[in-house]
Amino acid sequence: MSETETEVVAAHRDPVVIDASIRALAGLRELLPSLVGALLLTDDGFEIARATQHGGTDERLASMASSLQALGEAIARELGLGDSEYALIEAHHGRVLLRRIANQPIILAGVFDDDETVGKAISVSRKLADELSAELASAR
Repeated sequence: MSETETEVVAAHRDPVVIDASIRALAGLRELLPSLVGALLLTDDGFEIARATQHGGTDERLASMASSLQALGEAIARELGLGDSEYALIEAHHGRVLLRRIANQPIILAGVFDDDETVGKAISVSRKLADELSAELASAR
């Protein structure tokens, strides 16, 4: 490799991205007590970092979340709605919030119990996404 070439490291293997992701998820946990679990994952479904309260999260969650985020973004584009901000799955015993980290190939998947208000989860996830995006941009 020449001096002008730089090696591209996948986000899920990049120590800078992993460290920033771990810190971001710790901050999310502090701000949202009803957080059951959260992942930061790549567009192609690889886990970068995870934060859970109750054991582990299904290993397939990163892959499924990546697919759902891509589908939501495709629907928004197809309908001419502009960029998708987040996707929300509302279930009987909780919620899953998916949010793209701006200008990064990274998605946040947060699982909240039904005690958390949707507005608070959306607001806090936006703050986390903005801060992580800025931190990763400045690290480059």
